[in-house]
Amino acid sequence: MGTGSEIRLALHSDLRERGDQAVVYREMVELFVEADRMGFDSAWVRQYHFQGRRLGFSFDGGLPSPFVFLSAVAQRTTGIRLGTGVVTLPLENPVRVAENAAVLDALSGGRVELGIANGGQPQVARALGVQRPEVGDERKARYLRSLGVLVDALSGRPLDPGDPELRLNPSAPTLVDRIWEAALTEQSGHDSAGRGNGVLIGSTQTVAAEITARAYHASLPEGQTPRVGLVVHVHPAASREQALVEIAEEVEATYAWGKDWLPAANTLVDKAAGANVHYGTAADIVESIRSFSAFAHVTDLQVAVHFGTATHAHRVDVVNEIVEDIAPHLGWIPARPIR
Repeated sequence: MGTGSEIRLALHSDLRERGDQAVVYREMVELFVEADRMGFDSAWVRQYHFQGRRLGFSFDGGLPSPFVFLSAVAQRTTGIRLGTGVVTLPLENPVRVAENAAVLDALSGGRVELGIANGGQPQVARALGVQRPEVGDERKARYLRSLGVLVDALSGRPLDPGDPELRLNPSAPTLVDRIWEAALTEQSGHDSAGRGNGVLIGSTQTVAAEITARAYHASLPEGQTPRVGLVVHVHPAASREQALVEIAEEVEATYAWGKDWLPAANTLVDKAAGANVHYGTAADIVESIRSFSAFAHVTDLQVAVHFGTATHAHRVDVVNEIVEDIAPHLGWIPARPIR
């Protein structure tokens, strides 16, 4: 994998925080800068459009413009790779996604990891002026068409059949090899592997993450390097009991948001497990992640730290503990010196 370690380590954030969004964004930029200093291999942000509890979100806030945000991170960092985890492709113009990714790649010195997904809620699509097919097969077909346009644009193919000189600027042909797809089902694991793309799992799965990961590895073409990113939520504390108290509010809210697809649960412990939250002492967290069935298939472990943390300073402490006491016991060796 190029790092000399069993896994790469990433910091993941969906930036869904209460309060002044400008403050949230600035603090997360600072956290990613800290992650770069500490040797994290990559940093990933998720895209959310608009606000409103009717959308079913468990928290206010979110990041609608990941390329703009990551451009700010790029100017403050030197080594950490920058991932979109993920851009909802059917809600976007795929040529504009290619342009934005190419500009960010140029500004960052080739550090972009381009994560995309199918999907898009009907009310969000309407607000963006995008026509969203109602039938699942039609939505998948539209996604594949958009993915084809994205790949063609990045590959440098003409954007207009009648004008062979009309091509993407800046050119970014190597970005085609850095596309990742959110794969939430067994079939999508097979499909993403067949296209030679990486997969992102562990968030809003409709089947167990292990099933998707196994399908991906089973269908990966011979000689292709696997890329499996797993999102886990981490909250260190003096004990599992203390940690459970600290994460209770976020776990309950997240489970209420995802109860239609998360495993059935009645207790807080079961809800935390269903939401893929790993908590307690560093040793507890290492054991919990190692016992998570999908972990054996992972190449890129993406840790999120917003459960149970309310301040930027606390999150910096958690990120430091991950680097010092958790990730090394999961097979991570820093690819760059910790500054």
